[in-house]
Amino acid sequence: MLKLIAACALAACAALAQDLAAPRLVTLNLTATDSQGHAVTDLTAADIQITDQSKSAPIVAFRNEALRAPAAAGEISNRPAPAISHAQVILFDLLNLSIAARKPAIDQLVRALENREAADAIYLYLINVEGELSPIRALPDAPSNTRAATPWTRNIRAMLDQAVGPVAVVRPAVARDVMLRIQRSYAALETLAAKLAPMPGRKNILWITFGVPCSVPTTNALPWDCRPNLSKLSDKLDQANVAVDPIEMQSASADLESNVTLQQLVDSTGGKLYLGGDIERAVPDAIESSRATYRVRYACAGNNWDGKVHRIHATSNRKGVTLQAKQSYTAEKTSPPINSQALLQSPFDAADIGLTVTVTPGAQPHSVHLRIGLETQDLLLTQRGDRFAGQLASYVVAYLPDNRLQEYPVLPINLNLTTEQREKMSRDGIHLGQDVTLAENVHQLRLLVVDKVANTAGTLTIPVQ
Repeated sequence: MLKLIAACALAACAALAQDLAAPRLVTLNLTATDSQGHAVTDLTAADIQITDQSKSAPIVAFRNEALRAPAAAGEISNRPAPAISHAQVILFDLLNLSIAARKPAIDQLVRALENREAADAIYLYLINVEGELSPIRALPDAPSNTRAATPWTRNIRAMLDQAVGPVAVVRPAVARDVMLRIQRSYAALETLAAKLAPMPGRKNILWITFGVPCSVPTTNALPWDCRPNLSKLSDKLDQANVAVDPIEMQSASADLESNVTLQQLVDSTGGKLYLGGDIERAVPDAIESSRATYRVRYACAGNNWDGKVHRIHATSNRKGVTLQAKQSYTAEKTSPPINSQALLQSPFDAADIGLTVTVTPGAQPHSVHLRIGLETQDLLLTQRGDRFAGQLASYVVAYLPDNRLQEYPVLPINLNLTTEQREKMSRDGIHLGQDVTLAENVHQLRLLVVDKVANTAGTLTIPVQ
């Protein structure tokens, strides 16, 4: 039975009223730095301007990731743990580095990382000379709150030497086959995107590389144009909420084709291109900027979801502040629905809707009471006259032995708030309660809350005794 804590502003009912009419929103992730390259963590929505197809796009929803409140004592939260929050994957691209560039690049990377005190969110992969993706410090398969007593980067020299092998090894045939080299480079990035996709929050890939061309001459004089495949790769990276920050190990004029490829990845994912191969500057710069991450949502210009590429531009009216964000997206005509089953089976909690839960014994035997908190800033409320309406659905499942799920009835929640109620909930959040009867051998529940208007979701894994 659903127990409401936030007065009569919340109404759960078996038959929902007609769906709320609200425009589809574009989600844009931003990082902000000042003129010295330091993270700017105190921007508000009023400090940011966005244009979509050269038209002003007012911000509908805004979240400052740095200011998300930690869970209170006795609460559990879906706010990511440090080891998976703002994951930074360094991709050392041996396939696309010259023999002469390998050792200097390794030396720079060692100097950039070996003395870092906080390295839990840094991961390291290698594209070897055969074009295979190889982990040096792999991404986790599941969340973990444990921290190593000594940062793993203290041993980075030995780890790199073992993974790379002799730096003067002759490049194999795959490295001399430009088409194959491009395909395997894209495949490595796509594999990393798939590994990063379930992890919450904004993720970055720092790609240490010479890059790959965007077209290749062929025997029939017609070049093979890689840009359609590059666009598909960019879309997959963007869908996984991954920004690519290439560290180009040669000057921009040395290979204009490769520079075009790297710049397109940057523009379409919201990354940053580091020219000149200064790994020692680029790595700490990327890590520092990830401390100031914002998520904004705005309505597509004219609600014109026409299937075409839209150009976007984000700026700040605060002096000296630079915003880093993707510069284009494809305005797909339809939006994929929330995949509830995938969210419930993922080892990581989704955090697009901030959730907290306090677990206490239930009133009935073999039951628990869940006091559920929702971050109001993550919900899309549509103004209807003098009220603000929203539609949510709450799911709870229990994890049974043999990987089976026990599903509890879906609880629809209608929001119908006065201005005063909306302001209060914006400060205090929304709280509701649910009693759950536990089957035998249940030690873990999963909460899923879906915003049906915004087409977003949050999940929270709940341990129970």
